[in-house]
Amino acid sequence: MKKALLPTFFRAIGLGIVTGMRSAMGPAFTSYFVNRQPSGKLRRSPLRFMQHLATLHYLQTMAAGELVIDKTPGVGNRIAAPGIAGRALAGALSGATLYQAQNGKAWKGALIGGVTAIAAAYAFFYLRRETGKRLPIKDAALGGVEDAVAVGIAAASIRK
Repeated sequence: MKKALLPTFFRAIGLGIVTGMRSAMGPAFTSYFVNRQPSGKLRRSPLRFMQHLATLHYLQTMAAGELVIDKTPGVGNRIAAPGIAGRALAGALSGATLYQAQNGKAWKGALIGGVTAIAAAYAFFYLRRETGKRLPIKDAALGGVEDAVAVGIAAASIRK
């Protein structure tokens, strides 16, 4: 692995984990990162839209909405086919964008982000479910704790 891509690898892992927890949050933080640190490599890529301010605002709105919707009853299961597919694609988008911005191979970033998002979706689904069974805590409160953890991981993942 190239030394310059090592931080990108860990960013892709971190934002993949976040995407497994909250599907829109990983791409939102990725877009924030590439808007804050623009890349010429990304400007010439099909992923250039992630570096547009309009994309950043759209993804931030989606991520904020997801934080609210996650707490409502009847929301689909994150490990059901549509949820897991969306998380895999969102994780792949984040990873590919990060790698492309650093002149890495976008497909490697997509693979890392997508696989990590799937693994995290399952891990946090079962962790939240089992915690809810064992502790007298409402699911919405557990979701709030999960939100805070996701934001913390995302913020740490985009630090310089």
